[in-house]
Amino acid sequence: MKKVRVRFAPSPTGPLHLGSIRTALYNFLFAKKNKGKFLLRIEDTDRSRYKSGAENYIIKSLKWCGLTVDEGPAMKGNYGPYRQSERYEIYKKYIKYLLANDFAYYAFEKKNKKRNYNRKKLDLNISNEKTFQKIINGIVFVIRFKIKKFFVLKIKDFLRGKIIMNFNSLDEKIIIKSDGTPTYHLANVIDDHLMKISHVIKGEEWLSSFPINICLYKYFYWIPPIFLHLPLILNPLGQGKISKRKILKFPIFPLGWKDKKTSQKYKGYRESGYFPEAFLNMLVFLGWNPGGTKEIFSLKNLISIFKIEDINISSAKFNLKKAEWFNCKYFKKKTSKEILFLLKKELKKRNIFYIKIKNIFLLKIINFLIKKCSFINEIINKTIYFFKSPDLNEKFVFKKNLKRFHSLIWIFLNEKKFNILNIKTLIQKLDLYKIQKRYSIMQLLRISLVGSLKGLDLFFIISIIGKKESLKRIIKFINYCL
Repeated sequence: MKKVRVRFAPSPTGPLHLGSIRTALYNFLFAKKNKGKFLLRIEDTDRSRYKSGAENYIIKSLKWCGLTVDEGPAMKGNYGPYRQSERYEIYKKYIKYLLANDFAYYAFEKKNKKRNYNRKKLDLNISNEKTFQKIINGIVFVIRFKIKKFFVLKIKDFLRGKIIMNFNSLDEKIIIKSDGTPTYHLANVIDDHLMKISHVIKGEEWLSSFPINICLYKYFYWIPPIFLHLPLILNPLGQGKISKRKILKFPIFPLGWKDKKTSQKYKGYRESGYFPEAFLNMLVFLGWNPGGTKEIFSLKNLISIFKIEDINISSAKFNLKKAEWFNCKYFKKKTSKEILFLLKKELKKRNIFYIKIKNIFLLKIINFLIKKCSFINEIINKTIYFFKSPDLNEKFVFKKNLKRFHSLIWIFLNEKKFNILNIKTLIQKLDLYKIQKRYSIMQLLRISLVGSLKGLDLFFIISIIGKKESLKRIIKFINYCL
């Protein structure tokens, strides 16, 4: 097999979705398994759909996933530039070649609403003299790819085998738009050839343009790379593919994204608390399986066992519960100190570290919950009362019979050494009486400290937040009720 060079070639038209990242992952694994190169190429010829910040988002997403790029816009390489918008001069000589050899033609046309374009029906096969006269007169034109009368076109996909296409079923695509910029069909083929791409691994949605690619390779007398079109990722119901144009109830982007036009914010897997290694482990199984029952693989493990022959031809259905399961597995592998680092990082990001708690106490909190959680966010959400005073709820307001609850203030004030055991004994004595025939002293104390009737052991909470903070919350609750 010749030296492996693969590329991930997204368009900067918005955030990457699951299918795009999976494409990048499979390309990366295949390259690394075969000691090849993994390229990033930005296909930004469609300026009408270009989104500011999208290229930076692509680079950040690959970095978060650990998919290191060997050549691309952000680093040196021998086959650049790696943005198509910077390669227009390169394309010009190939366009001239296609026109000179009757493989392409100028088309002076109104916008054609039909999906398939037929040159003969519109009688656009005019003489060269008339063509040049129209160009001189400033009449707007495009350049279209000409389909030669192959009886049949035999093409081969690595997964699907031989595909036979009749030339009558092919559309004569625009390869140069009216503004002079190339379309995907032309730029993609030229770039893959010049960058010495050995294998093109991309989504199934590009199958329709596959015959056009092969025709262009034939016209240029180039040997095409090996093509492999990946199956779709379907939504959880199995009804339709996952697409970034249809936002679902679960994350479909690796990182969060804010649409500048609508100001709409979308959560990514990173913001939802997923570890990148868990995200990749989940993603790799959406269309690939090495066999056996083992499902947990590090990126290093995946590189060593990955084979493109193991990619399935049928579409894979996304399963959110399975994604959470993967994260849970990686969460359980973390040490308490690793969780502590991530917990503090997330608290700082959320700006909710209002109450300073020593690391020794934070570790105690983590050890209480580490077996019950799958995400850092879960630990924070279940223990938010440790880090800030709770918001009080109207349903817990009492207008009378708080006299006995007032005595808690004196219990805390008089406990000079703040012995939890003593406080517990005194509160339990008070707790012999119910307030408003519904809540006990202990329950009201929990409401004042936690903001609800849920949470960890009450006296463990008091021991963590301390006397001063506990007293502050009790007084706040009483004042709120009065």
